Amino acid sequence: MFKFIRKKPKEVSLCHLDDLFVKTISKLSVNEQIAYCHRLIESSKFQLAQNCPKKDSEQLKNLIVAANIEIQRLDSKGSA
Repeated sequence: MFKFIRKKPKEVSLCHLDDLFVKTISKLSVNEQIAYCHRLIESSKFQLAQNCPKKDSEQLKNLIVAANIEIQRLDSKGSA
């Protein structure tokens, strides 16, 4: 029997994927950064539901993962 090993996708931070986040959003309050991440997730999911090239869909999926990670990081930062 064959075993297939799937490589986990490399998790990239939102700072590496989203220039707007680095230059502008990261300077706002934690609540506004979280709200931006939620909007980014929703818009990315909407774009994924449309017909888009595979390359774009991978980028959108990476954005969703990175935004979720950033939300978790900001939540822990805000409660500390």
